[in-house]
Amino acid sequence: MSSSGRSSLQLNFVLPFNDSPVLRDRITAIFSGDLQGAEKVASSRYAKVVRFKAETGGEVKYFFYKEFLFRNLRDRLSVLVRSSRAKRALMGSLILIDHGFDTASPVCVGEERRLGIVVRSIFVTEAVPDVTELAAYLDRDLPGRDAAWIVRKRNFLKEYGRVIGRLHREGIFQGDLRERNVLVREGDPPKFFLIDNERTRRYRNLPDRKRLKNLVQANMYAFKGVTRTDRVRFFCAYLEENPGLIPQKKVWMTKILRKTRFRLRKKGRL
Repeated sequence: MSSSGRSSLQLNFVLPFNDSPVLRDRITAIFSGDLQGAEKVASSRYAKVVRFKAETGGEVKYFFYKEFLFRNLRDRLSVLVRSSRAKRALMGSLILIDHGFDTASPVCVGEERRLGIVVRSIFVTEAVPDVTELAAYLDRDLPGRDAAWIVRKRNFLKEYGRVIGRLHREGIFQGDLRERNVLVREGDPPKFFLIDNERTRRYRNLPDRKRLKNLVQANMYAFKGVTRTDRVRFFCAYLEENPGLIPQKKVWMTKILRKTRFRLRKKGRL
């Protein structure tokens, strides 16, 4: 990684993006409020996300700039004892990359400090080309309702189950598996890009509560044409990567269903 700074912003770039002054200047301008040529992207109220383009390595590419906003006083004070959310997002992304999973390529982390304390933090990633959010892919881009579509749908969900299974087999918990954080690239097999990784962690032994949380997040997807049997297929594919759980298959299915219903009721969707 390499560092650069302008004004109070300190940028730490991830190779190979450290050789692009144009990119560095564009990020600094956005941080300062200059959104000319950039596009705001819908996000949670605790983040500011912008899509922009810049030249790097002799070609123009698209990037996403994400600034993490403090949720409350506790969140603001947390930077005294732990890394900023931007740094945690970078570390989570690197965990996935190091273990062979797909995510948006990290570009840099930026922090503004006052009296040594982080008051603003940003994380920039390269835009992933030719992808669709998981929900949109299943609802819109997986066309038709004929026999061929059914086969494609089943194979797609099985592959997704295997990916999440491999993730957990490696001891990795992905902090937010909601459908908007899973990007799909068409292919045989399809590729899944997991984004928003500030809470992604790797454990020596993945805690059951973390395993359950991810599986419930995946089970809460509300897709047209995805049946209860499809969800069982997803879980069976998941178990192929975690055979030690097979003797407890029914126990885990009950846990997932119970927790999913609780979450749906809490959100007013049941």
